[in-house]
Amino acid sequence: MKREKGSVAIIGGGINGMFCAYYLLKLGYKVTVIDRNRKGLTSRNNAGLLQPSLAPAPEMSYTDIIKASTVGLGPVYISPRQIAKNVPWFVDALKNRKSKEDHFLIYLGQRSLELYSQFFEKEGVDADVIKGVATLFKERDDAKAFADLHDARFISKEKIHKLGYRNFGGGAMFDRELSINPMKLFDGVKTLIKSMGAQMLLGHGARFNIRGAEISSVQVGKTRINADNYLAASGSWLNELLKNLDYNPMIIPARGMVFLFSTGDRRIVSVPSLIEPEGIAIAQHSDNLLRATSFFEFKGIDGEFDYKRRRWMLDAVKEHISKFSSMRVIYSGYGFRPCTPDQVPVIGRVPGYSNLFIAGGQCRSGVTLAPLTGKIISSLIEGKKPSIKHLEKMSPKRFVG
Repeated sequence: MKREKGSVAIIGGGINGMFCAYYLLKLGYKVTVIDRNRKGLTSRNNAGLLQPSLAPAPEMSYTDIIKASTVGLGPVYISPRQIAKNVPWFVDALKNRKSKEDHFLIYLGQRSLELYSQFFEKEGVDADVIKGVATLFKERDDAKAFADLHDARFISKEKIHKLGYRNFGGGAMFDRELSINPMKLFDGVKTLIKSMGAQMLLGHGARFNIRGAEISSVQVGKTRINADNYLAASGSWLNELLKNLDYNPMIIPARGMVFLFSTGDRRIVSVPSLIEPEGIAIAQHSDNLLRATSFFEFKGIDGEFDYKRRRWMLDAVKEHISKFSSMRVIYSGYGFRPCTPDQVPVIGRVPGYSNLFIAGGQCRSGVTLAPLTGKIISSLIEGKKPSIKHLEKMSPKRFVG
């Protein structure tokens, strides 16, 4: 490892903050990671599908927003209160729906998968990696069109049944995309960066102290942390973290729910899959652990799911997994996806501050884009231009003015 070049304080200890720390440590920086949560709530409860083809979130229209805010059950729900609270966000989302950056998001995901391959090969982190992910549709024609659009391999109803799923007309198989166990990935990267010398301050909130056009320190409880550069990477809490800096990254949280099942030491499904149109991700990490993660709800920072919502998801899983009766729920939880109105991440220097950077807004692709986010941030702090096409699309300046 190279000699220390300077110090960086990272506020946000999720998987993106951890990968930023990893690449900065490799360059020789002294790194402190600060997070209000001790266990990486959102990163550990992620779906774990590293699937660039599904990086873009569903397109929203006026009709979609009205439907999603009035229908109680379904894969997408938007609280009317959140619409009223975030009118500029939803207005921007509607403006951007015809100019979505789908190809750019897929490009970013593919670049990040390359970095994942290098990371797993070099560091030996065990994350239950499975190669090959499917997207399953009830109608054969929808599956065929999706497979053709994304240059994927079409799979038939009969093949899907052999994979452990039922009630589908067809699917699209992405042989190069990956599934991981996000809990093991998070714990593995956390252990790795600690062994590389990262200081961890977990279980504490943080607040920036300002001096002119720079950050002078970050306040963590009664402790003041001084660094040469600072990185805001606190996911769905970025708006709150940056509100005293007169900068709004236009990020609001979309929550999702996760169930973990014990499978009685049986292989229930043989390929990780995203179930459409329910938007449920299914992956069996080991002989006795299956994960189901679902939906996309704008309800603010609220982790309470009522009985009807939990029942809706379990019924959907039951409908589509052939051996559901062999599964037993052993854990349920939630996570928040930090989303921008144009679905594109916010990565770069925060306007008005010489030593503050931001990495957030990855929405459905938080874990997928984590290595690339870390690589970009480490290059920017080094004063180098990252080798990413159209980097300006992720500029924090786009929401100013």
